Amino acid sequence: MEYFKWISDKYYSRVYTYSINKKLKLKGGLIVDSIKSFEKPKKLWNKNFFLLWQGQLVSCLGDAFYSMALGFWVLDKTGSSSIMGILMAAISLPRIIIGPFAGVIVDRFDRKKMIILGDLIRGIGILFVGYAAYKSILEVWMVILIGVICGICSAFFNPAISSVIPDLVSNDNIVKANSAQQMAVSTTSLVGSLSGGFIYSILGASVMFIFNGISYIISTVTEMFISIPKVKQKESKLTFREDFKEGLNFTFGFRGLVVLLAVCFALNFFFAIFSILLRPWFMMEESLGVARYGVISAFQSIGMIVASILLTNINIKAENRAKTMLISLFLTITFFFLGVLINKFYVMCVCFSFGLFFNTISNTVMMSSMMVTVPQDMRGKVMSIVMTCSIAIQPIGTLIGGVLGDIFYPRSIMIGCFLICMIGCVPLFFSKSTKKVLNYNPQIQNLDDIKR
Repeated sequence: MEYFKWISDKYYSRVYTYSINKKLKLKGGLIVDSIKSFEKPKKLWNKNFFLLWQGQLVSCLGDAFYSMALGFWVLDKTGSSSIMGILMAAISLPRIIIGPFAGVIVDRFDRKKMIILGDLIRGIGILFVGYAAYKSILEVWMVILIGVICGICSAFFNPAISSVIPDLVSNDNIVKANSAQQMAVSTTSLVGSLSGGFIYSILGASVMFIFNGISYIISTVTEMFISIPKVKQKESKLTFREDFKEGLNFTFGFRGLVVLLAVCFALNFFFAIFSILLRPWFMMEESLGVARYGVISAFQSIGMIVASILLTNINIKAENRAKTMLISLFLTITFFFLGVLINKFYVMCVCFSFGLFFNTISNTVMMSSMMVTVPQDMRGKVMSIVMTCSIAIQPIGTLIGGVLGDIFYPRSIMIGCFLICMIGCVPLFFSKSTKKVLNYNPQIQNLDDIKR
């Protein structure tokens, strides 16, 4: 669900051991580097993961400020909130259209170069936006164009990051690694929400745009020092179409994974409706208001941060992942339902905070299970398909939610959405195949064990 430098070598173990740069020519003329052995670090905060996390932290902070400044700039420039919707669509559509195919390219090419290029191109583009704003020559079409470019970069960058994380940490630390990534996002989002408006009023949009561009360049520099193993290619060279089809067959070849994706797809739809209606509801309700909307957003961020810190410091055994994910998913829906149903602001703050707390746990455990399940040479393809399925339904949910909000009272719609969600997630508790996927342990199982 979308709404769902260490100084000394003693602090980290050697991550990968390669053979001498020996190249093998395989059938079909494919040239690949041979890898003799491969050892993952025992510690979570090894050099490579720390550098990746550090770069993500800086760029996420820049994104938080950029989003805040962009919203204010668009309103000041055009006086229209619909332009912001067009801009969000410009960023999202390339990810939806290109996403399923981007994973094939991620698995075929050097993932490190792809990550570096993704951040570098976005950094240069946003620096241009900042410079144009500083010179007072920035136009809406320029922002939309850069938004499209950033969306294309994200379509390749995001599955590349998801593909790389399992290679930088041990299987036992994947949940911790994903929660650390989530902590970076939620913490910077909170900082941006609390201070973005104040900084905008003092420094203006151009400085915040430039800061975001610089944050991407800093992230690019740190990523240059990360050691990422190249994907071991298959012995036969597949065409792009065959490679893409292989990713689809793998993703939908596990009944448990299909059930999980279908339920999460539906949940994303209803949570998109909830998200678009929350602000109008606060504006309509006299006891709530715009100021309290900011407070409730802060409480949700706090719930995400606390969950991320907790997951970074505890071990969830493979056999407990399904139980943890499913219970957290149900509690996520329950707390949001109670918050909307009771309609008391302070109760709502607590319920929404717990809702995001359990949502973070559910999402992190689910994504970690998928990363463990998918082989290295399939990870880019599969994760891009999963991500596309996750975000593709959200614009439709947002559109339908907006239309329903003009006809019915927002709170009534949200209560109905959460009731449907509670009923919709029940099949997961009885799906043995889904539990097998979530509890998969590659150290003692093989993929055939969870296909049945």
